Amino acid sequence: MKNIVQTNKKVLILSLLSILICSTQVSVAQEGSKKYNNFQIELRTNYGFFIHHHLEMTRFPARFPSFELSFQQATYGKKDWQAYFNYPIIGITAYYSSLGNTDVIGQAVALYPFINFPFNKSKINTVSFRFGVGLGYLTKKYDRHENFQNTSIGSHFNAAISLSLEYRRRIAKRYDIAAFIGLTHFSNGSSRCPNNGINMAQCGLSAACFINEPQEYIPKRLSDNKQYKKWNLKTMSYYIGFSYSFKDIDECIGYDKTFSVYNLYVNIFKQISRLNKIGVGLDVAYDTSDKTALLYDGISYSNDFQLIKTGINIAYELMMDNTSFVINMGYHITGKEMDGGRIYQKLSLKQNISKHLFACIGLTTHFARADYIGFGLGFKIN
Repeated sequence: MKNIVQTNKKVLILSLLSILICSTQVSVAQEGSKKYNNFQIELRTNYGFFIHHHLEMTRFPARFPSFELSFQQATYGKKDWQAYFNYPIIGITAYYSSLGNTDVIGQAVALYPFINFPFNKSKINTVSFRFGVGLGYLTKKYDRHENFQNTSIGSHFNAAISLSLEYRRRIAKRYDIAAFIGLTHFSNGSSRCPNNGINMAQCGLSAACFINEPQEYIPKRLSDNKQYKKWNLKTMSYYIGFSYSFKDIDECIGYDKTFSVYNLYVNIFKQISRLNKIGVGLDVAYDTSDKTALLYDGISYSNDFQLIKTGINIAYELMMDNTSFVINMGYHITGKEMDGGRIYQKLSLKQNISKHLFACIGLTTHFARADYIGFGLGFKIN
């Protein structure tokens, strides 16, 4: 324990020196260049442990360090949404953890974009919430012959999710330090079972530097939302999209067999402010695993049309330039296999490709139970 703490201190000190030297050289080379407006390099080092949310995880009591290297931008109000959200930090992080060097769980690496929303912000002190989601890779996974003790993860590639509460302090014009506590989660959304997931509680320190002189904040522009109170074509949006997913249902047939899920959806939104939309949606999904699940449960059906799940939902969209977060809360009105219940949720990240075309990745859940992760494209009007 003492050796690990000492190692973390050495790594932090060396990282601070490296960032200082590197940023100084880059800053001199790029002096006056607008290309590097408000870009930062940040190193985070933390110490954590597994959250034993399943009984099988209690055999892994290890405490272990993790490291993150981020390239990020401290927004300053160039876009309206930046000032609206109190100038968040956006970036991308490379993550590594030994996970205690266990032969069963292995090690973890991840690459994910993130956004850091300030709750309370001044020129020196900031309290914020940091959220990131991306792609993770675990060196060990379940294998019925060679690694049957790993009931947490059934695939090497997984979604990596990071949540943290952070206190950040500006110690010089170009340098920040921060302390944080957080949660890191790895899961594949049931695309390959077992998928109990890995949860880690962590706390740590970070140091960041601006590559160039930071920009002054652009004050929040007053927004007239009266135009969005009207019901007309300018305030309405229509989305139609299709997504594809694959999933596993180990409790029925064992592991190592996947099924396809096809989902067609329509969302109709009313814009209520510059950054917010509310609306309703319709989902039509065909899950090829339902046949096997019904057979396992001894439930009969007369034709495949009974397997189609249609759902109606209420929807919310938060817009940040060309990127949006979409939340749907719905109810399945048809469908034969309802083991997860008729109420469902969809959490989606939407990225505009052009004026009318968008890409989307979304997680469909039944409350805390993940069903599948879908990838798709869509077309929008207005």
